[in-house]
Amino acid sequence: MKKLNISILFFLLFFGCSSFQEKIPNVTLEGAWHKESKIIFRLGVATDTLPYDGVLNEIYTKNYYITLVNNIKIDSVTMEDKDLGFAESGQYELMDNYLIKKLKYGTSWIPDAIKKRKNSENDYLEVKFKVDVNNDYFLKFTKIDSSGNGSADLMKKIK
Repeated sequence: MKKLNISILFFLLFFGCSSFQEKIPNVTLEGAWHKESKIIFRLGVATDTLPYDGVLNEIYTKNYYITLVNNIKIDSVTMEDKDLGFAESGQYELMDNYLIKKLKYGTSWIPDAIKKRKNSENDYLEVKFKVDVNNDYFLKFTKIDSSGNGSADLMKKIK
């Protein structure tokens, strides 16, 4: 009996503890990020990378985020940038490879979007993105269909 207990203890210590913690990645979005490019996907495979010429910064703390955006939209007649940009903020959570934003505040068109599209029971608009996160980069899939066609923002950590 004593030999059986030692064998079970050895099995649990060797197989139980060592492999589980290595398989669970410790991913976080905490920090400041900027959009580096847009990745185009066809049938789930990255087929093209388009450089991003504008400002899209996201800052994440433990539970809150803020996004600052100013795309470049040059008027062909005046050659002026007509995009005034916007900002948004709220709470977020990272769950099962999804970024779930609870959008509460914003500038420009954001307040109207929150009012029109939020669930009547909430004071926020919930927006969900599939993400692939590592330490220095993360992909935020902004448009992707069931065949794997679409695009993702490639976000790089600001150090």
